[in-house]
Amino acid sequence: MAKFGKREKIILGIMTIVILYAAFDYLAPKKASPGLDTAQKKAELNTFVTDLTAGIGKDTAKTLGPLIFTRAEKEWTRDPFLDGKAFKARAEAKVPVKAAVLKSEFVYTGYLEIDRKRMAIINGEEYGEGEALDVKGFILKTVSPTRVVIENRATRKLLDVPLQE
Repeated sequence: MAKFGKREKIILGIMTIVILYAAFDYLAPKKASPGLDTAQKKAELNTFVTDLTAGIGKDTAKTLGPLIFTRAEKEWTRDPFLDGKAFKARAEAKVPVKAAVLKSEFVYTGYLEIDRKRMAIINGEEYGEGEALDVKGFILKTVSPTRVVIENRATRKLLDVPLQE
C-alpha cells in the first residue's frame, strides 16, 4: 500500500469526521418538540378553513370577474416583465409631448432594412415608416440611413432628425 501524503491524510480525516457526525445525527434519538401537537394544529386549520369559506359569500364570484377585467384594462404603471434597471431606462426614454416639442428629444440611433421595409430605432424603440411613436401626436414619415422625418400630427410640422452615431 502506498504511503499517504499530507493532503490525503487531511482529506481522510475530514471524511472520517463527517461520517461520524452523520452516523451520530442519524442514530441519535430525536427529542420531541413541545409545541408540535398535530391534533391541535389540525383543529386550528379546520376552523380557519371553515371561517374563510363562511366569510366568502356566494356573490363574490359574481363581482370578482368584472373586478379582474376592470383591473386588466387599466394602464399598467409598471411592466411586470422588466427588471428595475430596464424599467428605469424605459421610463426615462419616454418623453412627454411638450418636452419633445420644445427640446426635440428624438434620438435616431439605428437603421434596419428588411425585405424593402425600412425601420428606424428612435429613443431605443423600433418603428416602421408610417407608425405612431411612443410620444403621442407624432408619426414617423420617412426613414433613410442618415436621417428620419417625424411629423407632428397636431401642427403638421415636420422634424428632420439626423442619425447619431
